[in-house]
Amino acid sequence: MTAVLLHGGCLCGAVRYTISGAPGPAEYCHCGMCRKAHGSAFSANAAIATQALQLVKGAEAIREYASSPNRRKVFCGTCGTQLFIRRPGDPGTTVVTLGSLDDDDAIVPPARHVFADSKAPWHRIDGTLPRWRVYPGFEPADGD
Repeated sequence: MTAVLLHGGCLCGAVRYTISGAPGPAEYCHCGMCRKAHGSAFSANAAIATQALQLVKGAEAIREYASSPNRRKVFCGTCGTQLFIRRPGDPGTTVVTLGSLDDDDAIVPPARHVFADSKAPWHRIDGTLPRWRVYPGFEPADGD
């Protein structure tokens, strides 16, 4: 079996990276932070093992922003492309933005919507994918 090697980078080409191995389950995130960071109705992301991520070019262009105490948005300081999300409490996992990957045919489509209660009021979530009000394992009790 051949190992999966994915390639990605930013819009201007200043940052390039590879991922060895397939990303974990992908999802559409509708939280307000992702919407602002992407300038869109949602983001499409997948978790990977941090050790699988190799920065090939552009370490000097990388910038980070603490969007919350538990999330750091990682982006290109030249063109603004959001590349990764780091979780300070989980350094072994990095979230990669699917739009920054080059290998579109190798990406497994997202399997769920998270933070659906935070979706943009002008966006309609269609289809049959599962929708989580918040996030699996963090759902509020019924009636909350």
